[in-house]
Amino acid sequence: MAGSVFSDSWFRVATMRVALLPTVRVQRQRFRGRDWYVLEDSYTQRFFRLTPEAWAFVSRLTPEKTVEETWNEFLETHPQEAPGQDAVIQLLSQLHVSNLLYFRHQPDNDAIVERVKRTRQRELAGKAMSFLFFRVPLLDPNAWLDRISPFIRFITGPWMAAVWLAVVGMGCVTAFEHRQALLDKSQGLLALDNLPWLYVCLALLKLLHEMGHAFVTKRYGGEVRTFGLMFLLFTPLPYVDATASWAFRNSWHRVYVGAAGMLVEFFLAAIGAMVWASTGAGLVNSIAFNVMVIGSVSSVIFNGNPLLRFDAYYMLSDAIEIPNLYQKAQKQWLYFGDRYVLGTPNLDSPAHDEREWHWLTAYGALSFCYLMVVTVGISLFLLDQWFILGVIALTITLATKLAIPAWKLLQHLMGPAVSRNRRRAWQGVLSVLVVVVVLGGWMPLPYSVRAQGILQADESVTVYAPIEGALVHAVAKNGQLVRAGDVVAELRNPDLDQDIEVSKQALREVEALFRQAMFKAPAQLPTLQQQQQAALRRLVELEAKRAQLTVRSPAAGEWVAPALHENEGTWLQRGQPLGETVQRRGFRFIAVVPQEQANELFAQHPKEASVKLNGQADASIAVTSLQIIPYQQQKLQSAALGWLGGGEIAVKTDDRSGNTAAESFFALYVGLPKQLPAQVVPLEGMSGQVRMELPGEPLFWQGRRALMQLMQKRYGL
Repeated sequence: MAGSVFSDSWFRVATMRVALLPTVRVQRQRFRGRDWYVLEDSYTQRFFRLTPEAWAFVSRLTPEKTVEETWNEFLETHPQEAPGQDAVIQLLSQLHVSNLLYFRHQPDNDAIVERVKRTRQRELAGKAMSFLFFRVPLLDPNAWLDRISPFIRFITGPWMAAVWLAVVGMGCVTAFEHRQALLDKSQGLLALDNLPWLYVCLALLKLLHEMGHAFVTKRYGGEVRTFGLMFLLFTPLPYVDATASWAFRNSWHRVYVGAAGMLVEFFLAAIGAMVWASTGAGLVNSIAFNVMVIGSVSSVIFNGNPLLRFDAYYMLSDAIEIPNLYQKAQKQWLYFGDRYVLGTPNLDSPAHDEREWHWLTAYGALSFCYLMVVTVGISLFLLDQWFILGVIALTITLATKLAIPAWKLLQHLMGPAVSRNRRRAWQGVLSVLVVVVVLGGWMPLPYSVRAQGILQADESVTVYAPIEGALVHAVAKNGQLVRAGDVVAELRNPDLDQDIEVSKQALREVEALFRQAMFKAPAQLPTLQQQQQAALRRLVELEAKRAQLTVRSPAAGEWVAPALHENEGTWLQRGQPLGETVQRRGFRFIAVVPQEQANELFAQHPKEASVKLNGQADASIAVTSLQIIPYQQQKLQSAALGWLGGGEIAVKTDDRSGNTAAESFFALYVGLPKQLPAQVVPLEGMSGQVRMELPGEPLFWQGRRALMQLMQKRYGL
């Protein structure tokens, strides 16, 4: 145990007579070859882990002796393992906060009381700061779980693994077979009419998820004393307290408890996938789809992410046998700062060995970065939905992540912990500040702008449907070389066929009347002759239109129409594009530049630029010229650039073609060399990105501009 041998506050606790409560049960657990002792209060379901050295001291505490007498005896018999007086004070305060200590007399020492007050103040402040996530306990389900324990053993037994694998396997196959339909269906997941059903499915799945934790905890003899509601962003969801699993000696039993909720959700998601695929549009189909998405995607993103303190975090902690992984990782990085920045000597790393050192270092860095991303994302979401609440959440975030740590650092620098190296500590902090200021506000760093676009041939002719009609056959295949006049598609218009037949009958009727008038009514011949000529002209016009139903290429080249064959049998409107005839003698790249990036391109000329095509990211194409068109547009060059086509540009929901951007943009014409790199296979309509390197700029000014643009665009500030 860490801590100096003697403490100035020792006199405050030396005369106390304390011991563990009679309700405390002790179990020994083994983590990576190291023993730990778990203290469990069977009444309050509180747990506390101790090292063997700490347990050796705590187990000797008795109301018959004072703390000082017990410590002196332990110091005589175990001089190498005896904790320092500061460590004893800290240990007693932690046990007292966990309600695991019995005092023979009312504790009146200031040392423990002060530590307890600080701990409870931190807990209260933490709850206030986490007002977006809090829990409300409702009832004790333990007796009910005891009554159904035979069913629990049956449903969580080994045979269920085979059933689970079979059902989840079939669900995965079903989802893969209908992947395109799933992608199309997902566009309406957050539609207003689906939100109520989405929440109902979410609440039901989370209830069964929590029951999974409770069932497996009960299977291995643990008690589940709390069922309640947790409010996540003010959304009520069920939860159960399965902390009894912490006392399980077998680490894989604890892993099973952590995984049980996700296993339930994956199982239900697989059933949802099969029901969705086998039913038509309707309520059942919609509910099955929601269950499938929530039970798979949502479960993986949140519960399956070990960087968040949900199921996967506890599974990882048990699997690698590092209790309190998150807290230890934080202490590891605090140790780095204290040891290497402040220069505090004689500090020990929280890691017990090299393997644990690597785990704590990596997890601490990754979890902090991910937490920042999630925190900013939640703040932006709240700003979009409830602006005032978002401002409060952002203020609290800045306070907890910047202001409070800075204040604690200042207190640490002024406190006794760095009394021997105070000058070195201040030098370290000031050096870090200087580096941050220089890198963030003065030193220019690389800065680039990226824009999504598509590849177009310099010489290409778009072929449109000359008249409306149904596509009967896509004659030319995508990529086929055609000559001028070759047939590329055949259309059919039944209305036109009927008009031609009617015109032929009208012509035959006029011709019959003309022959009859030659003998009986010569005076009508001029009029009938005019009618005959009009009928002939009408028939010729209709026949010419029908001839246009056989669509021909206007020029020689490569026929590019990758999706035309998919439209066979569908009705095409006049002027609807069918494909392009492309000459492969040169290409250009047309990119879409959002308004917030356009000003940067107008203000300063890029130093260099390059294009990478999707699917060919290993090959970079040098840019020969850049020309941004100085007027706003809304019609995309291709639907592939919009959300509906898998691109990044938001499109209007009422445009079924997916070609109309939700916000105006600027078109950027990018010239490419005639001779492309050998590894590039250019195809008309391929999407990609152009990257433009701008003059370097300090990170602070880059971030400031991005923040100002975000606030102006989203909130009009």
